[in-house]
Amino acid sequence: MSRSPIPVLSSLVLALALAGCGTMPTRQLIADVVPLRESLLTACPAPPSDAIEDRIEAVKARLHEHPVVDFVVDAIRIGVSPQQSRAEEIRKLHDLNANTVKDFGQRIHERFFSHDLDRESAKADLAATRARVEEFNQVLVAYVSAYVDGKYVDRFGNTLPTPAISRTVGNTEIAGVLSVIIDAVGDYVVRGPIWTDPTGKIFYPAAFNGAAPDLTKDPKATPLKPTVVDMKLKSKGQGDDEGTPLIKPLPLVASGCGIDAPKAQAIEYLGQTAALKAAMVGGISGGSFGGVGAFGKVSVGDNQTVQVVIKTVLAKVAERVAADASYRVLYKVPDKAKLAELVKRYLDEVKPDDGASK
Repeated sequence: MSRSPIPVLSSLVLALALAGCGTMPTRQLIADVVPLRESLLTACPAPPSDAIEDRIEAVKARLHEHPVVDFVVDAIRIGVSPQQSRAEEIRKLHDLNANTVKDFGQRIHERFFSHDLDRESAKADLAATRARVEEFNQVLVAYVSAYVDGKYVDRFGNTLPTPAISRTVGNTEIAGVLSVIIDAVGDYVVRGPIWTDPTGKIFYPAAFNGAAPDLTKDPKATPLKPTVVDMKLKSKGQGDDEGTPLIKPLPLVASGCGIDAPKAQAIEYLGQTAALKAAMVGGISGGSFGGVGAFGKVSVGDNQTVQVVIKTVLAKVAERVAADASYRVLYKVPDKAKLAELVKRYLDEVKPDDGASK
């Protein structure tokens, strides 16, 4: 495909590399992965959505107020916002800097590696907020526990290495727990769908991951199942088999409005490509933060850990935003189309910078 899947901020990347700037172009990054203009009208309705603001407040309360937390939830909100309001929402985003990211990394280290995750809770004044915080905490604990057990699979079929048992915490563990936390935030707040084949055993877009078994060649192989599929929100006293599913997988459509297999593959492609581009920008940005130091017990020196935090946060957020936004665009494409066509249709809606980052 001749056109780059996501406009890559080439001038900004070059400027960062030359200037050694401590501020990351986070607003521009989000503007470059979502459509900022109206989609072409079709006969298809918009995909279903629901209110997310109370869930966002619960996430902020549970993870505690912090500029990086604000960036994560505000960017995720943009992915599901109506297109006519996205430019204004992007203008409200704050660019992150080295000290802010360093502080967030230290908090993650202290709260998720030094304390019992189940006992860490927010003090919320309102009963409704407190209930939401407890609800989100169920998701957070389940995801981090699956990660620690080496069983975590994200909605794209990506797995994470089991964290090493050590007196120190390395970059791999920091990146892993950050990835899982952002997945928990995105799945809890947005609850975007995952799709299945007619048998209900193969999950998309995870099935397009290279690590997924080919069930056509080995029907007895175990399908790759994202952790979110089995996540249930439970009330007090409910057992393991009880509770309300966090999301309910939807069947792929054969044709017409909705998501079919090529559209699911396009969503996977756009999300994963956005993550790669964002990680590249984060890597260049993080590499210019010389001398910001390490986090106490974390077993790395110089600015390596800060760079890992930057790359992970930007990549996971960009992946989620692009996937949520492309789902809403591609859902309304009524005719069957191949992967390249679907990606092009989405990119045609992605406008280069129109001042949203200014």
